[in-house]
Amino acid sequence: MNEDAFHPDLPESSRARARRLLSSEFVRTMGIELLDLSTESARVTMAMEGKRNSIDTGHGGAIFTLADEAFALASNLGEDVWVALSCTIAYHRPVTGERITASSRRVSSTRNHALYEVLVHDDGRHVATFQGMAVRLEGVRPGKS
Repeated sequence: MNEDAFHPDLPESSRARARRLLSSEFVRTMGIELLDLSTESARVTMAMEGKRNSIDTGHGGAIFTLADEAFALASNLGEDVWVALSCTIAYHRPVTGERITASSRRVSSTRNHALYEVLVHDDGRHVATFQGMAVRLEGVRPGKS
């Protein structure tokens, strides 16, 4: 885990939640790495080795996975637990590079819902746009079952 990726103003409670999200078995298996994290946005990256489809471009599921992790990080830095209500992705061009990056930002929010946009880039080229709608879980706190 790259502790230098945390914005200096990010509270310790948010850092702890990010550490938990990034230490899940699936995230580790996919090789997702944190680049930047603030209260406003998240940026993650992943190598494409072993994540290509039959025509040797980036697999759509791998691209979606990276975008979803950026969404999860950006939406879960406060006191409440947020989960995906719906997600969509548009693939603009094939991923041909060795590494992709996803940057998430909150577009709008209410007390119980928030919309996030995630832009995915391959060697600086915009390859996909992900939108995720998050819903706040009532009565659930981070780290509690």
